[in-house]
Amino acid sequence: MAVSAIRNWWNTHQLDKSDTNDSNTEEDEEELAGRRQLTINLSQTLRTRQLLVDFDGGRPVLSLRAPLDLVSFPSISCPRWPIECEVISDIIQHIEWDPPEPEPFYKATGHERTPIPAGDERGKVVYCIDHATKRPFFSCSRVGGNRGPIKSATSYDNQTDFTLEFESRFESGNLQKAVQVGVYDYELTLHTDLYTRKHTQWFYFRVRNMKAGVPYRFTIVNLMKSSSLYVQGMRPLLYSERAAEEKGVGWLRTGANIRYYRNCQQNTKDNNSDTPPLFSLTWTLQFPSDSDTCYLAHCYPYTYSHLQRYLRRVSSNPAVASYCSLRVLCHSLAGNAVYVVTITSRAGSRVEGRTKKAVVVTARVHPGETNGSWMMEGFLDFLLGDSKDAQLLRDTFVFKVVPMLNPDGVIVGNYRCSLAGRDLNRNYKTLLRDSFPCVWHTLNMVER
Repeated sequence: MAVSAIRNWWNTHQLDKSDTNDSNTEEDEEELAGRRQLTINLSQTLRTRQLLVDFDGGRPVLSLRAPLDLVSFPSISCPRWPIECEVISDIIQHIEWDPPEPEPFYKATGHERTPIPAGDERGKVVYCIDHATKRPFFSCSRVGGNRGPIKSATSYDNQTDFTLEFESRFESGNLQKAVQVGVYDYELTLHTDLYTRKHTQWFYFRVRNMKAGVPYRFTIVNLMKSSSLYVQGMRPLLYSERAAEEKGVGWLRTGANIRYYRNCQQNTKDNNSDTPPLFSLTWTLQFPSDSDTCYLAHCYPYTYSHLQRYLRRVSSNPAVASYCSLRVLCHSLAGNAVYVVTITSRAGSRVEGRTKKAVVVTARVHPGETNGSWMMEGFLDFLLGDSKDAQLLRDTFVFKVVPMLNPDGVIVGNYRCSLAGRDLNRNYKTLLRDSFPCVWHTLNMVER
């Protein structure tokens, strides 16, 4: 409804003291009854239930009611993938736990190796998947991605009992190829962000058929950042399903002989000066058990399905229903829901005669920054809690929380981009709603 129409209604329907019971000498109950009737009259005249009416000195202050909850979670996690992506049927979940003491940084010895990339010519390809680049741009999606039979991504030619079995065709996984260049030595290639040739830093994949106590070496050969926390002592993450089941142990930082360095032998097939320099991360580790199922990752994974499970748990909690609502802000390019959580006290959008200020918090505009999602979950846990500080914040502000701005990128294992092949953090001013729906609708929400 146009503002002018509302003003015209107010000018023609403004009630005098006798009509509104707004006299200073009348009782508060009569005043509230008059305001309720005024609200009903206004809603009937404008034929809407979306208006909220508050009063400032007897004059109505209009605002829009938040849309009804539009969330309908699927019974199982089933995000939408680009149709080119092959996705295994396994649903990957990891236990959450806190290490009993801080995990130590790796201290370099100065004798770490810097392996030269060997490539397919001097090694044996044991894992290779389609990069889903049959088209140069995103076209359409479906639940579960490619519906055809899943092709084997492992080469079994002359495979020995010592050969690791790799897999990454699951949520947030992004290993494209593994080449065995020694009995326990593997050269790994990550797939770039879909529909781009750039942005490799995040990694997450599964390994099986390992021997315990054997020093395996992994070398990722196509990283694109010139600097990394691995230089400062950060270590890769390892997750053992057997350790999780038998000991309750989750993700652990592990690894030795860690080195991050610029490749000394660049790919000579393309000497184009526009080709960015590549960097390698190499490390060794010993798996805790024979024939285990283990995962390796750059940082603690936090998938779109994990977020859905968390929000389902929050929205089904009757204790927070009075001050927390959940709705779908928009849908991504692939059709995945982008959720917004609204948190405020029962008093609504006004406090002490004034409109509450809004606080907008977002996370995961860059898919590879999984630590942002863990921070966001902790933030929501605090804000929805029963501490006095949380209650004060809810009484004072209206919080609009978008916990995952780029679900498509998270699902396919991108590091930085959406399925538009662009960095959403550089497109908040876009006018292309259909190309960048997540940031467009977020900015529109802020402006409203």
